[in-house]
Amino acid sequence: MLAVMATDPAVTPNRRGVRSRGLVLDAAERVMAEEGFEAATLARVVAESGIPMSSVYHYYGSKDGILLAVMERGAERFFADVPDPARRIGRPREHLRRMVATAAQTLERHPSFLRLLIVFVIQPPQGGTGEIEAVVERVREMGLERLRRQIAIAFDDDPDSASVDRLARFALATFDGAFIASHGDRHVKLDQVLEPLASALVAARRTLLAQAERG
Repeated sequence: MLAVMATDPAVTPNRRGVRSRGLVLDAAERVMAEEGFEAATLARVVAESGIPMSSVYHYYGSKDGILLAVMERGAERFFADVPDPARRIGRPREHLRRMVATAAQTLERHPSFLRLLIVFVIQPPQGGTGEIEAVVERVREMGLERLRRQIAIAFDDDPDSASVDRLARFALATFDGAFIASHGDRHVKLDQVLEPLASALVAARRTLLAQAERG
């Protein structure tokens, strides 16, 4: 669960309200992911979702409130859908291969979430109170934390070590690049681009250890 909660805590959920909030977030996520933050005006979200403006204000208060809720929901759905085993599955390369494959499958099921996240990493919304940037940073850190944990399990390493952190950041950057490539070229498949990542992590760790030994 993310620390920032965008929905007004004074709003008491009910079945109809939950469905309405979901429609608002679906519409906002779709528009922002496809056309950018500026395109997702409150009027556009109302038109896309079919939910009255008064209800949108009641649930979220502002456009930034909607964005925060979109990011929170996307992160919770994504990370809940990615297995996080506590023990290594097979040899290190096999464990990492499974990790990469399941993450790729999850990204295929939740493309709007990562697309939106990358957009806000590259071009954060202007103005605001910094809450959006804080949520984006927190979501990225959640991803790195998962990667550190699974890489550490694969190699029986310390998850807080510098080498594990470097490998996790390399893996996250690879996911970002592969995701962008798969959306920019219809001939590029996400799982195919990411297939060599497990072997690359094994080789990169070997290189890092050799560098450490040489001082």
